Amino acid sequence: MAFADRLVAVRRSHGLTQEELASKLYVTRQAVSRWERGEVTPGIDMMKLVAAVTGEPLSHLLEMPEHYCESCGMYLTPADLGTDANGKKNDHYCKWCYDGGHYTYETTMEAMIEDCAPRLAENEGMTLDEAVSLMGAVLPQLERWRAVRENEERYGTETRERYGDEAVDAANERILDMDAAAWNDLKELERAVLGQLSIAMADGDVRGPEAEKLVAMHRRWVGLHWGAEPEDASYLGLCEGYLVDPRFVAYYDGPCGEGATEFLVQAVDASYGLGTKRG
Repeated sequence: MAFADRLVAVRRSHGLTQEELASKLYVTRQAVSRWERGEVTPGIDMMKLVAAVTGEPLSHLLEMPEHYCESCGMYLTPADLGTDANGKKNDHYCKWCYDGGHYTYETTMEAMIEDCAPRLAENEGMTLDEAVSLMGAVLPQLERWRAVRENEERYGTETRERYGDEAVDAANERILDMDAAAWNDLKELERAVLGQLSIAMADGDVRGPEAEKLVAMHRRWVGLHWGAEPEDASYLGLCEGYLVDPRFVAYYDGPCGEGATEFLVQAVDASYGLGTKRG
């Protein structure tokens, strides 16, 4: 599906007329009409604005290939596929980014853009600035970079203020360096923690065996992010911080029910005997 067709679908899905979308983008209705007829394709910066005002990921608006590397974004052919630890082809990554179940090199998203943008510009006939802008919009949506981006957007400012840039950067690097198997294990444990939280809440005892299992699982999950399980006081302080941040409350209460965050903190407190039970 070309950009013109995607734009029509996105606009209609959000219940917007051409006039209303044009108003949000500060362009004329005629400009939107020409985009939707495929007569003109807007520049990457305008596409980013369309994505911003509609809440649609830019990758959904772009005419992205069906298969592309979830690290660098390049188009994938069968000959370009990377491999898992067992030597099996992996259709999510190219062989230059991923081989034998591991990323082939350590890098940052900024360094990858700097390295790849000139080739993208040459291959696609765009300016270097356009290529940099395009990659800067697309890469954060890719699997390798998505977790770090989401964590920074949700919790970055507060976490950096509390634990310092060095600790947060180190945690981000651990996530970026995870191979696919380790990343899947981390996400599986995250799902298991939320499931155990629901079980422990149903049991209703913050000092019971289900709550103890919950705390052990949650602390291990935190440790995978931090690189090591936190000390008792640090762990309790982290969890108590959940209660004053509506984003963390929504993270736990959303899938597990109202009061889930409060229950988790009470269970952590009870497990380590570092405070009094909350009402």
